Amino acid sequence: MPKLEEGKTTGTFLLNGLPYQKGKFEIKINGVFISIVRNSDGEIDDRNLANKSVLADWTDDKNNTFATLQLFLDYAERVIYNQINGTNKLAFDAWGRPKSVIDNSIFHALFTFNVPVSIWYERFNGTILTTFTRATSVNGALNITAGAALNDKTNLRTFRNPRYEPNRGFLYSTAGIIENPSALMNRRFGTATDENGVFFSLESGVLYGVIRTTRNGVTTEDKILLDVSEVNLSKGNVFDIQFQWRGVGNYAFFINLKEVGNTKYLGTLTELSLANPALPLFFESVNLGNNNKMVFGCVDVTSEGGKTNGKTYGSVNISNNEGEVSISGYNVPIIAIRSKTTVNGRINTRDTLALLASAYANVKAIFRVWATRDFTAITQNNQVWKNFGDGHLEYIEYNNPSVASPMTFNTAKAQLIFGARVAIDETYNTSALFEGRTDIYLAPSDMFIFTVHKEGGTQAKAGVTFEFAEEI
Repeated sequence: MPKLEEGKTTGTFLLNGLPYQKGKFEIKINGVFISIVRNSDGEIDDRNLANKSVLADWTDDKNNTFATLQLFLDYAERVIYNQINGTNKLAFDAWGRPKSVIDNSIFHALFTFNVPVSIWYERFNGTILTTFTRATSVNGALNITAGAALNDKTNLRTFRNPRYEPNRGFLYSTAGIIENPSALMNRRFGTATDENGVFFSLESGVLYGVIRTTRNGVTTEDKILLDVSEVNLSKGNVFDIQFQWRGVGNYAFFINLKEVGNTKYLGTLTELSLANPALPLFFESVNLGNNNKMVFGCVDVTSEGGKTNGKTYGSVNISNNEGEVSISGYNVPIIAIRSKTTVNGRINTRDTLALLASAYANVKAIFRVWATRDFTAITQNNQVWKNFGDGHLEYIEYNNPSVASPMTFNTAKAQLIFGARVAIDETYNTSALFEGRTDIYLAPSDMFIFTVHKEGGTQAKAGVTFEFAEEI
């Protein structure tokens, strides 16, 4: 309860038992403007000022002064955060509104037992590794090093590309310990590809907030120096990046919930600050003379008030008049669909949410769904890949139109993720939606193969439909 001793012009304000921190607010008592200035000890200095904006109207009646003061402080605590309690701006969204809406975590990860290979992949000096070597789980945390040789570079990134939702705030969060912060290294973490991104960059002891974008084939980085005068980067700190985007909005960088840098783009740009706001999470380390590690706990990307919606429906199936093809043998690939790694020379970051798969056959049959990131699992033979929509996805229908040698499938190069029996002349439906508990995505470089075969592998007629939603 705030207390101000009656009849005095100085005192100490308390909220929830704690003194206010540095800052000031203004009130009006009997038509006189009063500036309330708080020092680091919570002491109050009241000085009469004129020609200032009114934040609250007061009366000097001793019977209600303190009650009015309490109401004003309660209101200011919630709304006028930059004047009353501006120490945790993350309590408000990127547009300065109190977070009365529910935030939605659109991606998060832990490293408790390992670095999950289904979620992350490691590149060493530009080459994708099949086994993680420098990005490992140690005592429940991610440990990442660059490599022992000069200019060695390790990059760990997600397959998924969490997308900014229009008119929502975007919040990246992690916690890290950086060994020997002044080491001769470039150490980066945030959300980025080689073309676009927003991230922290520790460059041989100097910490920057970076906005990377690519325009007309040229990649540039806008760096702002971050204030770490009160931060020991070798200890455990929490790091956050919050941005408005909308193409031209601000990017704010936080350490331990305190803003340490802001791009202040609003009203200054003549082009979009970021060409593509659908970006993977990444951790990167480059040896410029040293090879010290970074350690991270968890990582999250949240859409402030978002709903992970805004996707566009699509489907592929056997598109001939019969809606089916003749097959024989086991695990015949009825539909193969893959998400390209690049589109029109640019990195593809469009994720596709699986919705439903349906299989049908004129006999008792086995329906299976396979996943792989090895595109050689499908040999197209006389068939060709066809673009779906604007060409981020491409697919093949088995032997439609009819060819001499239809596509074949090497099951040894894929992982079986689902199987079910299909009754005679009936359709089996399997949903990929699990009531909000989990999702299945077709991310860039992923391929799904839908197979059907008759018991015994003899001749049959079958078809498959795959339904999905693209994050356009």
